[in-house]
Amino acid sequence: MTESTLNNASRGEEEEQQPEPEGVEDLPELLELIDEAEEAKDDASKLALVLRNIGRRIRETPGDRDLLSDFEGVSQICQALSEPPHSWNGEAMLAFCKVMPDVCRQSLVNRGSLRDSGFLVAAVELLRSALKQKDEAVATAACTALCALCTASDGNKQAAAMLFPDLPEGEEPTEVEPKRGALFLLLDALDLWESVVLQTEAVAALRSLVVDDDNRKAEVTPAAVENREVALTEELFPKMKEAAQRALAAEVSQVRLTEQGLLLLREIARGQERIQDLAKPSSKLLPKVLTAVEADDARVVRSALSVLRAFASCEDVRDELSLSMETQKYVRTLKKHLATPVVCEQGFGLIANLVLRNPSMASFLNDGNHEIVALGLAVLNRHPDRSDVAKSVIQLLWSVSRQNEKALAEVRELELFPVLRHIAGEHKEEKKWHGAVDVTMNFLREFREDEGLQKKPVYNAYY
Repeated sequence: MTESTLNNASRGEEEEQQPEPEGVEDLPELLELIDEAEEAKDDASKLALVLRNIGRRIRETPGDRDLLSDFEGVSQICQALSEPPHSWNGEAMLAFCKVMPDVCRQSLVNRGSLRDSGFLVAAVELLRSALKQKDEAVATAACTALCALCTASDGNKQAAAMLFPDLPEGEEPTEVEPKRGALFLLLDALDLWESVVLQTEAVAALRSLVVDDDNRKAEVTPAAVENREVALTEELFPKMKEAAQRALAAEVSQVRLTEQGLLLLREIARGQERIQDLAKPSSKLLPKVLTAVEADDARVVRSALSVLRAFASCEDVRDELSLSMETQKYVRTLKKHLATPVVCEQGFGLIANLVLRNPSMASFLNDGNHEIVALGLAVLNRHPDRSDVAKSVIQLLWSVSRQNEKALAEVRELELFPVLRHIAGEHKEEKKWHGAVDVTMNFLREFREDEGLQKKPVYNAYY
């Protein structure tokens, strides 16, 4: 897996599927396939074939993905699927569900169009129907679609969760309980079926509903946060915990299930009581996470570190994570995955949490076996364009330097301060670098190394 693929994954997007099916060069262009879908709308088998070809074509030419919405392809396909002989069910509906990862990936336009055309709600109802009929294949397809539709789209998360029923303007809610939405249905599916495929797709869909990964700023509380608050209630939290436990109990070879289980665990690790519950020995989760840190797959490692970083916000759990044998493991992991920015960002972020008000840890990290200052400099040089990596690394180096004189001396010896001044000066006007620049400037000011970066004094016009 390439470094760029992992970068996309860290921003909430599912990874591109690399292998291409044979014969893809013989496929028509996307606009031709949209026309074929219109012609095949009354034949389920023909329409299903066209929809599968649309998925293959998008994998081959991802730059054409948004043409599905630009040329009314999404609305035409959804209109056809909503009418007989399909009625949001059958072979063509399942085919469209399965190509959702290709249709939705990195396309807010397609996600919004699919919601507006009724496909999102139809996917939720398809899952509801599959649960009633105990049809695992249909449920799996619905989960695949929901995960793709709800990734990085807060509006879709809200529509799928159905926490607040849509009412005509001016109509008051009744006492009748609304239909349970995707949050509840996915948990039911996880309880009903144990197969790796279903568990993988359902856990990924469940996580997509509660992770706040839509980068667009909203004036109201994001739907993902509201969904997560429901997931952390006394009713649902035990089920969310069980879902993570099942995922992490899978075979090591099931990389995506393990990754999604860890990412789900990260989302429910909120608040002192919940973290303590998840990390207690009887849950058997913490040993699984610590083992995953040493995995070969960078996706699993990054996810495991993110869980531990969340756990470290709880002081009682932080002490256990700060044991010397565990700390050595984190440093080994960083050295092993030095080329992977998301691992570096999570790893340095975790260690920064552990070093907080812990001089002995700061001293331990900078001994001859760990040399965290030199490692931090190596990471900054390796990933100069990553603001998230820079922020985590500099935060840790600042914390270590203020608690350990030897570390501060090494910062000066390695001429790290000039590097930090360059970072602050070069990126001070870039919005995405604001957090990293703020941390850098605080570090430099504390040790009076901010020469040339101070803001000029502003005098009152009277003087």
